[in-house]
Amino acid sequence: MSRRRRLNPPWLPGLWSLLALLILLGSIFGFYYALAKGTHFQRTPEKVEAERQ
Repeated sequence: MSRRRRLNPPWLPGLWSLLALLILLGSIFGFYYALAKGTHFQRTPEKVEAERQ
């Protein structure tokens, strides 16, 4: 069997692989960015050994 030849070669070889990689990285960093924006740190006073009895 002979392979069919493409009529037009791709404009940018590897474009779909690059696009998939960028979407994967964007989703990972987007998740951590959203997690960081939703996290709030605050200081709480330490409990002093049962209020010093």
